[in-house]
Amino acid sequence: MRIGIISVFVDYHRRGRKNRLAMQPGIGPLLAGLLPRDAEVELINETWRDPDWSRDYDLLFVSSLHSDFDRARAIAHYWRRRGAATVYGGAFASAYPDLCQPFFDAVVVGDPEATVPAVYADFARGALKARYVATRYEAGGVATPRFDLVASQSYTPLCLEATRGCPFECEFCVLTGLGTRHHVRPAADVVRDIRAGQESVRRIGRPWRHRVVGFADNNIGGNLPYLRELCAALAPLGLQWYAAVTFNVAANRDLVRLMAGAGCRVLYVGLESFNPEAIRDMNKKHNVVAKIRTAIDNCRREGILLISGLMLSPLTDDLDYIASIPDQLQACGLHLPTFVCFESPIPGTPHFRRLATRPQPALLPQALLRDFSGYTLTVTPARAGLAEFIAAYRRLVGEVYAPLRRLRKLADDLSFFLPRGRWLPALLDGVDTLAVDPVPDAARSLVAGSDTPPPETVPLEDRDFESEAERARVVDPWRVTDERGAVLPQWLTARAVFERPRRVSLATG
Repeated sequence: MRIGIISVFVDYHRRGRKNRLAMQPGIGPLLAGLLPRDAEVELINETWRDPDWSRDYDLLFVSSLHSDFDRARAIAHYWRRRGAATVYGGAFASAYPDLCQPFFDAVVVGDPEATVPAVYADFARGALKARYVATRYEAGGVATPRFDLVASQSYTPLCLEATRGCPFECEFCVLTGLGTRHHVRPAADVVRDIRAGQESVRRIGRPWRHRVVGFADNNIGGNLPYLRELCAALAPLGLQWYAAVTFNVAANRDLVRLMAGAGCRVLYVGLESFNPEAIRDMNKKHNVVAKIRTAIDNCRREGILLISGLMLSPLTDDLDYIASIPDQLQACGLHLPTFVCFESPIPGTPHFRRLATRPQPALLPQALLRDFSGYTLTVTPARAGLAEFIAAYRRLVGEVYAPLRRLRKLADDLSFFLPRGRWLPALLDGVDTLAVDPVPDAARSLVAGSDTPPPETVPLEDRDFESEAERARVVDPWRVTDERGAVLPQWLTARAVFERPRRVSLATG
């Protein structure tokens, strides 16, 4: 049986470029680890390479972000017409399974550990169901990822989860829409998976990569006692690792020192904004704007590169605030964010529901699902005109990513890393600072409904469609709002998957 696993990617800058410098999706190796070892499995990370359209599959698993769903359903249609059974999973499938169902043979709701083995078993006996709903998360059911299958599609193939979910309830976050939960895996299981991955990477000749580990967790610091336990387990392995944490972790000097001693070299932290009003509107209560400099200095003193992005809030940010951002970046020591995007109300999130149910439309007219990526404006600015807000964004990005600012940021960071012999943060800082090109093309409107279409294609032919109606159903981009900016009814049907206890769930929970 030939099985394909595709992680769909659409370049949010609308240039059609791959994003090999980003951490590659961890879902493919995780799913492959849940399948029988004797199955012929191929992973395709579209951030790294295009699918081989000449390949045949018996069973095809597809996952995507919300904004990439247009491409996901076109890919599924392509291989369904060539005999494959297709399965769709992930956050969008979990929030909107009824919308997804017509385009796939099966839709998975929730975690893969309890569903993927059942999908495989049912397909093998010719009894694939249309819907699979995960049971309760069991930490012991997480299989060792198939790192060997992704080694040629990642600079750092050892990427896995130690935790899942996040205990915080940021309004814009897809996780909050699905239901707040945070689970941890036994630290011994994490070490087991790392050692297995190291062995598989050594066998296929990937020098030095067996010592670099990425944690794909949404928030590896969501349970602080567990974070301390995990660091104790990682310290003897001699690794260099990177992960994402929330602001409260980076602002804690003792925790940062502990992570550095365990091999942490890079942390991503969601700083999001220098505007306290925006932070409150995002329900990001654990961020304290006045302590941003403290968090950055904590990390750099310990030889950890802290990277973060910024979002402009159309609801709270005015033109004066946007113009102040370059000086605030300089003053806090971040200098250069990994990205600057718009806060986007992704369908299904609390932020989306809040705006969608306002008496007067808050979203822009004719907004397409692909526009909700963060790099196209989807919300009517409250404190500036639409054209003024877009122009301010363009000026900000152009100033922040000017060559001289990039060099100053790199020189400042390297003064912390090189004397300590921290080669990994120095290397990644150089790549992150010099290689990215986030300045939007002048031809883009950056406005929902009129922005440049993504250039990625699927080689569908006339014979792949029974009618023009079917072609339109598969190929035409999905709309989220009407000509007034009102949200279309189907987008108000998102469902939460997980319970919302305001506590951290344990591994057995």
